[in-house]
Amino acid sequence: MQIYIGCSLTHVPRSEFEAYTQRIHSLAENLRLSGDHAVSYALVNSDPQLANRPYEERARLCYAWDRRMVEQADVLVAEVSFPSTGLGIEMQIADNEDIPIIVCFQRGVDHKALPVNYENPDHTIHNLQIGEGFVSLMALGLPSVYRVIGYDDTRSLANDVISTLQELDSTV
Repeated sequence: MQIYIGCSLTHVPRSEFEAYTQRIHSLAENLRLSGDHAVSYALVNSDPQLANRPYEERARLCYAWDRRMVEQADVLVAEVSFPSTGLGIEMQIADNEDIPIIVCFQRGVDHKALPVNYENPDHTIHNLQIGEGFVSLMALGLPSVYRVIGYDDTRSLANDVISTLQELDSTV
């Protein structure tokens, strides 16, 4: 199975960046070891290569390379603990190609959006619709979302994704 791990990178708080990227690397390694899986993701398969390209080419190449990895995947594992425009685009590409998406997010108060009210021009007050506050309702509403996994640690993330992949593989 060809797996693409989509992840947030740009807006991960720098205080959490090292732990976050290590979690992605660990997930990739666990997925490779769990079966006959080829795993690709930006931290290894596009970002380092972009650094060697002229700056004015990087945005176009980033889009083209990451899009190709999504389109070639049998499944997208989307780690969505942090906001990411690029990951949202990758999820939409997967949905357009009918590629199943496994959405993963880290639970905990540090990753949860708090409820907020807002006022419209007609002076009505509304509650912003944030679902459980971890993942955008828009993202969760994509038809290709196969499973949503909230996790507490890297081990449970890997175990839950692996069992979901086994379930997905048995339905194909």
